[in-house]
Amino acid sequence: MGSNNKTIVWFRRDLRIEDNPALAAAARDGSVLPVYVWCPKEEGQFYPGRVSRWWLKQSLAHLYQSLKSLGAELVLIKTHSTLDALLECVNAVQATKVVFNHLYDPVSLVRDHNIKEKLVESGISVQSYNGDLLYEPWEVYDDRGQYLCLIKIDHVLSGNFLSVLRRKLGKCSIEELGLEDELEKPSNALLGRAWSPGWCNADKALTEFVEQHLIHYSKSRLKLGGDSTSLLSPYLHFGELSVRKVFQLARRKQILWSNEGNIAGEESVTLFLRAIGLREYSRYLCFNFPFTHERALLGHLKFFPWNADPANFKTWRQGRTGFPLVDAGMRELWATGWIHNRIRVIVSSFAVKMLLLPWKWGMKYFWDTLLDADLECDILGWQYISGSLPDGHELERLDDPEIQGAKFDPEGEYVRQWLPELARMPTEWIHHPWDAPLTVLRASGVELGQNYPKPIIDVDLAREKLTEAIFKMWEAEASAKSVGSEARNEVVVDNSSNVKNLDIPNVVLKGKSPCATVSANDQMVPAFQDPKIEPPVGKRPKYMEEARQNEDHSQNHNKETGVSGVDQEMCSTAESSCKKQCTSSTYSFSVPQQCSSSSNLKWPWQDQIDMDQSSSKDGEYTDFSKDERK
Repeated sequence: MGSNNKTIVWFRRDLRIEDNPALAAAARDGSVLPVYVWCPKEEGQFYPGRVSRWWLKQSLAHLYQSLKSLGAELVLIKTHSTLDALLECVNAVQATKVVFNHLYDPVSLVRDHNIKEKLVESGISVQSYNGDLLYEPWEVYDDRGQYLCLIKIDHVLSGNFLSVLRRKLGKCSIEELGLEDELEKPSNALLGRAWSPGWCNADKALTEFVEQHLIHYSKSRLKLGGDSTSLLSPYLHFGELSVRKVFQLARRKQILWSNEGNIAGEESVTLFLRAIGLREYSRYLCFNFPFTHERALLGHLKFFPWNADPANFKTWRQGRTGFPLVDAGMRELWATGWIHNRIRVIVSSFAVKMLLLPWKWGMKYFWDTLLDADLECDILGWQYISGSLPDGHELERLDDPEIQGAKFDPEGEYVRQWLPELARMPTEWIHHPWDAPLTVLRASGVELGQNYPKPIIDVDLAREKLTEAIFKMWEAEASAKSVGSEARNEVVVDNSSNVKNLDIPNVVLKGKSPCATVSANDQMVPAFQDPKIEPPVGKRPKYMEEARQNEDHSQNHNKETGVSGVDQEMCSTAESSCKKQCTSSTYSFSVPQQCSSSSNLKWPWQDQIDMDQSSSKDGEYTDFSKDERK
């Protein structure tokens, strides 16, 4: 095409130059204006948590410098309307085209669909690309498991051929985006010692993992401490790392080790790529069932009698349940914004199965606190644990935290690291201190009910309550069916009062696209039916020790003042986002019409949080290193 074409490249969660399909296509087509639009209003109830916003800020700064070195300037815009911001950019440079890479979470599906329609109506050409997946959702059979298939990578694209347009826009600096306020900076300081955001650092992290750790992945992935996993998920979420490049490097190792007869290495790659496949699956799930962020996929779960108890929810998130492995995991989450995948399964299972807390509460808390908070993966994980998926955990399955502790933390090292009050507890009793003799407890400095809580619930009682809840669910469903109000076993429509029924499209694996990074169909969305029809870049040991020591310091300080740190109400990693956004976000949204953000509805437990915050001393912000939880 001619070199006079002017294209807006709309960056979102694809903050990299290498293997960026939208950026590469625009650079080949003519002049390019790279743009990042920050619109807090449109984030609604899924406004990013504090640590997630910290990562975004660092990643944008890294991308800004990378583009600057190529002669380009990343235009940063803070706005109340992404559409208006893009139109402003188009008019400023007289652009004829807008390009971007696909996103698949429910919020983005709504926004992107509406923005594309409006731009096209304004006479602007719009093209979107696959920069996040191996296969697009509409290119894969959803009933044959082909999302786990491995694809051939033809090449890795580069953005070295960038030409730039320089015009004045209503742009702002990275600081002016407001991703991090002054109160949050001290709390976020430790993050920079543990992680190095940015696409160049992502590349280093991938290389280090593939060359040094991948071969041991099959064994080390079950270890709860240290760098036992790839630690690549934040880079993948923010698009600093191309999933195609991850596959390419891992597959090369698999071929090499296969030729060498290295069975352990082959198994490690297979397990790692399976995890990548599950990430793909989470996108397919959200695309085909865009209501799964607020309702179970299986219809009978709508009748489950969840115990929406804010007090139990607070105890769980503070790590005060009395079950050491669960408490250690929740305290690590608060102190670092990160927990091992196995711990994520254990703590989420405890919340849903032991306490019968609504899975949506846990999903939202993970979104607020995780450094790698990823809506699609959170949806998949919590629906899986709560028995909401056809191939998920059995609803009646309840894993004993004591047994899980003995299995995954046999020496109690992980528990001792994050629960200093149990540091002297013998290994024999570390995962069930309530059974320890009084002499052992005294020698260990443990006073159950004083410096460490008694179990919030007996395991056998929890199992009985879960069984009772399941029976109530089946009875409620049977009653509904008897009056003809429930005709199907699986829900595929949104239950919002103003939403039409969704026709979930059949997706099939099509022939090869002309370009592996460009969808022949462009971005697709679920269609409507007629309503009448039915440095080390992973966590460093030193950083983790500092985080734990700061928790200890916090506890000691509170002892001097007569207040236990773990008994105070906490401020989550999304505390400021809760204060800024919760009162202006809706509880649900329509798909794929539009996402409203004007409602004053809150999550039920946020009212209690607001009450606790208002009663806290001087409204003081809780430091990230303290052991308080939202």
